[in-house]
Amino acid sequence: MNNRFLTFFLGVFTVVVLIELMFIKRHSDSDGFYDLFASFNQIDGVNPGDKIMISGIDVGYVENIKLDKNYPLVKMKINKNLSISDDSSVSIQTDGLFGSKFLMIEMGGTNNFMKNGDYFSFTEDSIMIQDLLQNIIKIGEKNKL
Repeated sequence: MNNRFLTFFLGVFTVVVLIELMFIKRHSDSDGFYDLFASFNQIDGVNPGDKIMISGIDVGYVENIKLDKNYPLVKMKINKNLSISDDSSVSIQTDGLFGSKFLMIEMGGTNNFMKNGDYFSFTEDSIMIQDLLQNIIKIGEKNKL
């Protein structure tokens, strides 16, 4: 009888711990970051928690995504130690052909830097695999003729 109660409580404890792990925020330390925003036409495959990179170096993460005037608005957390010029651009990239998505910041050249709450002026949308494959098929059909 004691063994059944022990097994039951161990099972309940395990379920509670797993539920808690599901609801823990991925990035809880927001003190070392500042917010930047970017509006895109389409963000196919971008999710909260995805990386933001500059030259292959992780500099932040996507905090959340919402619709603003029917366009996706991405809120990014960027490392406070990083200064990004106000003419920089952000694009949605894929890690390999079918890999996860991440945002890539291409640094601009001005000496004016973005501040907390600023928006990127230049953005590049996600390339959808379906569109890419259709373009390859069209090129192949043209070369066939």
